[in-house]
Amino acid sequence: MVKKTMAALFSTVLLLSSFAMQPEAADAASPEDIEAEAREHLGTPYSYGGTTPSGFDCSGFTSYVFGKNGVDLPRTAAAQYNAGKSVSKGNLQTGDLVFFTHGSGIQHNGIYIGDNQFIHASSSRGIMISSINDPYYWGDRYVGAKRVLSDQSGEKATTSAVKSETLEKLPAGEYHDVEEGYWAYGSITKLGKEGIVSGYQNSTFEPSDSITREQAATILMKALDLERTGGDTGFSDVSSDNAHATAIKAVSEAGYINGNQQNEFMPDEPMTRQQMAVVFYRAFDLKGTSYDGSFTDVGNNHRYHKQIQALAGAGITTGNAEGEFEPGRETTRAHFSVFLDSALEQ
Repeated sequence: MVKKTMAALFSTVLLLSSFAMQPEAADAASPEDIEAEAREHLGTPYSYGGTTPSGFDCSGFTSYVFGKNGVDLPRTAAAQYNAGKSVSKGNLQTGDLVFFTHGSGIQHNGIYIGDNQFIHASSSRGIMISSINDPYYWGDRYVGAKRVLSDQSGEKATTSAVKSETLEKLPAGEYHDVEEGYWAYGSITKLGKEGIVSGYQNSTFEPSDSITREQAATILMKALDLERTGGDTGFSDVSSDNAHATAIKAVSEAGYINGNQQNEFMPDEPMTRQQMAVVFYRAFDLKGTSYDGSFTDVGNNHRYHKQIQALAGAGITTGNAEGEFEPGRETTRAHFSVFLDSALEQ
């Protein structure tokens, strides 16, 4: 009897010990805890692939800070963008993850700490604090934010990707991932309501994704009300049952988007900014349009100098804060919408 009692007591002690050794639950972490841990690492150098205090990259830093507070995050910035719940720019709280793009997809993130500031791992200066509205860099690269902590009302954010079937269908021009504070909100919403651009079945727009040549073809066909004849596209890589076949044929016959020497349209290929400039030059008849300024990365001998200069001269583009056009950068769906909106207003 004594042995059984001792065994039961020993088992109980082990069980209680095992509970005591469990990590703190994720919903116990507070925004203040996250900020305090993040600030502890100010000045830590940047290290590509770094996940420790000896050196961090952007997502390695966020993963480490949240991990120290019992919250497990995916490893990459792109994967972290699929965690938690979306938060509008106007409703940011300390501890929210904020995300940025350099042209295609999610490429940088950090932790919001209030007053429009975020702490992050800069590739040039290591862990530092910047403004999410920095007009010279981060402002126009801001994509959105996710909340993985419990919000102030006590509602716990999910840490799994938002499933498309859980998103309600929105009216034309409204998208779950394009909120009112987003820099391209006006153009995307306007063109969406006019039926020129469209999102996906789950009412998302994926503004940071690169626009493909076939998507650009369909948008231009709608925007310019091109003739829709259908039938054989004339391209070896675009069958007549391709969802964008009619649009591809329309823009090709109009002379706006051509194929390559192998008679391929390359429908799934992303459209670069210089390619977009050429297309707009043709579609909006910008021949003869001049520009008094210049771009630091588009010299007089650049293959598409004339088209890019005309685009700027027409007021369709201004380049970035560093005076660059970034001709080889892939055009995002957001940027294409803004450029098109400007072109249609000319």
